[in-house]
Amino acid sequence: MDSKPRPIESADTASTDGISKELGPVVFTGDDEKRLRWTFRKVDATMLFILICSNMLHAIGPGNLGMAKVAGLEDDIGLHGSDFNVVVSLMYPTSLLFMLPSNLILRRLGARIWLSLICVIWGIINMCMAFAKNKVQFIVLRLLLGAAESGAAPGVLMLITLWYPREMVTSRIALFYSAFPAGAIIGGPIASGIMKITNPRFRSWEWIFFIEGLTTAGFGLLMFLLLADYPDSSWLFRKHEKALLKRRMEQDQAEGGHRAVNRKRLWIHARDPLLYVQSLMFFCASFAPITILTFTAMIVNQMGYSPSAAQAMQAAPGICGFVGMLTSRYYPKWFGSHYLGCLFVAGWIITGSSILLGTVNNSARIFALCALAFGGFGASGIEAGWIMSNAGGPTRSAFSGALNSGIGGLSALSASYIYRNKDAPRYLFGHGMNLFAGLLWVVLGTVAYAIIRYRNHQKATNPANISHLTEDEQIDLENDHPEFSTVYDSPSPDAHDKSKCPSGFCELCIDDEPVSDSGSEYDPENFKLTVYHYTIT
Repeated sequence: MDSKPRPIESADTASTDGISKELGPVVFTGDDEKRLRWTFRKVDATMLFILICSNMLHAIGPGNLGMAKVAGLEDDIGLHGSDFNVVVSLMYPTSLLFMLPSNLILRRLGARIWLSLICVIWGIINMCMAFAKNKVQFIVLRLLLGAAESGAAPGVLMLITLWYPREMVTSRIALFYSAFPAGAIIGGPIASGIMKITNPRFRSWEWIFFIEGLTTAGFGLLMFLLLADYPDSSWLFRKHEKALLKRRMEQDQAEGGHRAVNRKRLWIHARDPLLYVQSLMFFCASFAPITILTFTAMIVNQMGYSPSAAQAMQAAPGICGFVGMLTSRYYPKWFGSHYLGCLFVAGWIITGSSILLGTVNNSARIFALCALAFGGFGASGIEAGWIMSNAGGPTRSAFSGALNSGIGGLSALSASYIYRNKDAPRYLFGHGMNLFAGLLWVVLGTVAYAIIRYRNHQKATNPANISHLTEDEQIDLENDHPEFSTVYDSPSPDAHDKSKCPSGFCELCIDDEPVSDSGSEYDPENFKLTVYHYTIT
């Protein structure tokens, strides 16, 4: 069975809007390549930028709660003891509960309508929080907020896969998720400025919810005007750009690019301990981001800083988290191993938590929060990349993504309770839990590394005979295919045998033979761009 990428076949011989088509392998001319790259940059600057902004506004929400706390929220609505932690956590159960119904509505209405509606509802609920007069009203609104949020991430992921070919999806999703630390960067200074409003109609924390909720709802209306479910239905793109995008996406799907989920294989993946070990790593990785997004202002306020200063200073850990998230995608290449990248981010988490536990010096503790943010957001990024890069097919990918989402929700629920009022001002329990999460991350990463090495060794020494299977049956083997080698480190390019690479599109294949951003190989002699369909074959 051939393991190299093969050109997608096309029976189309016509030319549409100046885009060349030929019999046999689908090709783009040199001019087509330039237009294709420019068009995807335009998609990045329009559709993806809108999605990132919407996620940034949603990410400000958890931070708003922590900043409202230091502005007097607890006293004004009668929260006592651990009530604040309960309020923080209540958003996550309803988010998990309504995820399936929200996905069903998403498929019926489409991503454009559903995402816009979610953004408007989210903003309205945040505005209503400004009018909450007691604990019960606030809790009800938090429950509704979680239900509204449940469809946001699935809708965005769906929209990205409709606009980008598969080899471009991962990097765009990484950019989308970088909006979480970006929300922490801008949320603190904005809240600090809002608190200076002296209008007696609202208290300072009420103004935070009202203004940022109004902004989010208004942005939802803008999303409805600018987003489109498919490239050919967008008014932001010219006719030839729509045709180019449509043709590129058709090529991506032409030869089984979106194979159906195999139920038998799904059950096999559900019994794979490696997936649960790596998902538990995501559980550990989520503690630090929740700390930064929700509790930073509270922690800094207890260091002796004013509420407005504590809110503004949340930007520093947010910047570090943003950098950590963006750079995490390069760690496997820089360190030559996902595992070593995991150890690198764990070092930052453990260092930051240890400093928070061991000193009362404010400068050192601010640095420690930055280290925690850099490591925590970086850990979230590299774990997601590791588990998804080890998905040998759509069934494995679907199960891995669903498991990671569920574990992430449970982690956010648990992390909501680690910074308790009774532990102020040092919050040793919360810092200790972050330290424990960092250490457990190292243990789980080592276990995952050992499992992967063992499996790869078994495949190398005792390869399975699959010659009696049909081509479709061999593809449906996914991770059990004898030529599929699970990622744990990157051997040297000299030791990499491209003829045995199951995908033909791994990082070493790309480094050995330059590939354009669109995942296509450029042939300078023929001045043509041949677009390949990469799959495990």
